[in-house]
Amino acid sequence: MSSREERWAEKLAAFEKWAEEVDPADLEIIDSSSLKLVGRLADQRDETAKELAQAVASARKDGWSWAMIGFMLGVTRQAAQQRYGAHVAELAQSQ
Repeated sequence: MSSREERWAEKLAAFEKWAEEVDPADLEIIDSSSLKLVGRLADQRDETAKELAQAVASARKDGWSWAMIGFMLGVTRQAAQQRYGAHVAELAQSQ
């Protein structure tokens, strides 16, 4: 089970525990669409972050400098290298 699936399983277990203990008289109908949107966008952010790290590693493998990668990310060379350097090194070692 992936860490994402594990987090959702933990959230579901916590919700089920709460649902068993809550008094129905204390409940009111609420619109949870904004909260669901937060969860969906957080999942998208996590997936995008993984894809971005893989793209940075690919750019480095293709010979692009940290300065150019940083430029494309809108950060300094140093910031790009600090953020993605370990990931790039991990992928290089695994290949």
